[in-house]
Amino acid sequence: MILTLLFLQLTAHLVADFLLQSEHWSLQKGRKIISKFHIWHILIVFTSAWLFSLQWAFWSAALALSLLHFLTDIAKSFLRVKWNKDWFFIDQFIHIVIIIVIVWLYEQSGDNQVPAFISTKTVAIIFAYTLCVKPSNIIIRYIFRYFAIPAPVETTDENSDGLPNAGKLIGITERLLVLTLALMQQYSVVGFIIAAKSILRFSDAKKSEYVLVGTLLSFGIAILLGVMIGYV
Repeated sequence: MILTLLFLQLTAHLVADFLLQSEHWSLQKGRKIISKFHIWHILIVFTSAWLFSLQWAFWSAALALSLLHFLTDIAKSFLRVKWNKDWFFIDQFIHIVIIIVIVWLYEQSGDNQVPAFISTKTVAIIFAYTLCVKPSNIIIRYIFRYFAIPAPVETTDENSDGLPNAGKLIGITERLLVLTLALMQQYSVVGFIIAAKSILRFSDAKKSEYVLVGTLLSFGIAILLGVMIGYV
């Protein structure tokens, strides 16, 4: 029961922090310690946490979770303004710890009444597919940034311009496909997809390495999620 609620709240976090928070909001929050974007975002966090709990009594836990989320965001904004650094991974780690603690305390209170027809595996699958879309794109981008791997500069040749946002769509599509195959335990097909993509070659070595690293990270996230769900 506690695992079901935990996956529900982790999914709510992905929805509130990644799917319903635009890049514009995130940038604006980084310019001031407290802004109207902090307030709007925390209302979304509270609503998502409460709705995804699937139970009325969780409202107090959702309120505590959103307030702690709010304080964490304020601290992150303060550090970003002061040192001009992005604390993405530390910020996300703190949010996850807060969710785990709140869910555990709520479970200990005896109020946890997740509907019986909602299985842990079903919720875990929903969480995995949610993570494979926009959140994974952002996570991979910050991994590149952490290891100081710059995106290759596009040439100005009219014939070599790529499609805007095509890379993001390709990444999402391949992760969803690989996750589905992993859940079906069709790992041989996943290997075939990796081999097929390795055929791609670019004249620029930096671009080839950039695409290769992105592909490995993208496939790795989907495969790890598929394996994790197999143990749920």
